[in-house]
Amino acid sequence: MRGTGDPMGTPRTITETTLGAWVFTASGRRRDMLSDIADGRTRIESRCVADNYRSAMMRRGQRALLWLSGPADGPTPRGVWGLGWISGPTSTDANGQLVVPTDITVLDPDDVVRATDLREIPGLSRMEVLRVPAASNPSWVDVDQLDALQRRLPAWPPQP
Repeated sequence: MRGTGDPMGTPRTITETTLGAWVFTASGRRRDMLSDIADGRTRIESRCVADNYRSAMMRRGQRALLWLSGPADGPTPRGVWGLGWISGPTSTDANGQLVVPTDITVLDPDDVVRATDLREIPGLSRMEVLRVPAASNPSWVDVDQLDALQRRLPAWPPQP
């Protein structure tokens, strides 16, 4: 299976071995997301995903990250805002949208890893979510990128 190419045009392969974590994007500009964070929402229980080979690869127990898109600064700056797990198989909701259940913990604002910081960490400037910010869910990080990222994140929550 082929993922999106890197800047050099070389295809990147997503396999069980190369996958570090799925990255689910949400708009930091959406009023409901801002309100949820401001109101102390601590869990993201599902995310909409594109119906493609990536969503077909998702399995319970795989790591997941929440990425807020939007402005580089302000109350919800672009970056990693949550970490957790895929908690079950994908399914179709009442609106016909493919969704995946998650157990993602929203980070304390002091623990958020901003996009501007990621670009300065060796290996992370090539993260797909930075190179292709308007791509559909899910994006992904490989095991090396996840390893570098985890050095900046709090401890991963226990698997549900």
